[in-house]
Amino acid sequence: INAEYGIPELDTPGHTLSWGHALPGFLTHCPHHGNIGSDYGPIDPTNEAVYPVVRNLIKEVTTLFPSNFIHLGGDEVHYGCWKNNENITAWMASHNISGDYESLERYYETKLLNIVSTLNTNYIVWEEVYQHKLAIRPQTIIHAWLPKWKQVFLNATSEGHRCILSACWYLNRISYGEDWRKFYQCDPRSPFNASTTWEQQQLVLGGTICMWGEYVDNTNVLHRSWPRASAPAERLWSAAEIKDPDFMEPRIEAHRCRMAFRGYPAEPSTKRGFCQKEFEWRH
Repeated sequence: INAEYGIPELDTPGHTLSWGHALPGFLTHCPHHGNIGSDYGPIDPTNEAVYPVVRNLIKEVTTLFPSNFIHLGGDEVHYGCWKNNENITAWMASHNISGDYESLERYYETKLLNIVSTLNTNYIVWEEVYQHKLAIRPQTIIHAWLPKWKQVFLNATSEGHRCILSACWYLNRISYGEDWRKFYQCDPRSPFNASTTWEQQQLVLGGTICMWGEYVDNTNVLHRSWPRASAPAERLWSAAEIKDPDFMEPRIEAHRCRMAFRGYPAEPSTKRGFCQKEFEWRH
């Protein structure tokens, strides 16, 4: 029986600005140094009151999703706000880590992983958490999104960790022309270097296609996603030797026309960009 599960991501301590409106004191207060022009930044790791909130939230979310997995995030933690909060700098001085904001982040992440370990759930983390050399479980899945993903895969799989890839497939990044071709040629199980073993390659589970929403909403999400997402999708379910974008071209073009016929505003995938039945906007 095949089944599809959604895996929730609760990305902390960064990417939490919206939480601050509902939870006073949860985020770091740093006037004029916060995220996206605000006065707030990441979660305040020195505020012990945040950890019961995080635990309760994770516990609730994991009961709603049957996959027994949660993505804990851990990427893009900007230290500028922490640096401009007097309470945090005083706390760091009292704990002998003055100026070492990576240690402050590790403090938070260690407490987060300890929370998750009590909830009997598996977790995925962005590669930064792995790079911080925390005591993560052997079954932790490492999610790579930065350009040097092959080195991350090489190191993580040599330690027995499973990996997934997103680095090649950020659909929100727009480039001119047939960018689906480079999506099709990126294979997460390709050898990371000359010493990659077969056993390491088997620890690569696959990948995820990303569409981040800073400049994407319901006006453009469909035509920006399709048919471009079809290329990495086929790459991920195909054998390694199937990697020629010319082989994919007639089928992605046909699929684009199929989607247009069915009422989806899929954008042209090739220079020709013509379908017998074009998409028609409905009012």
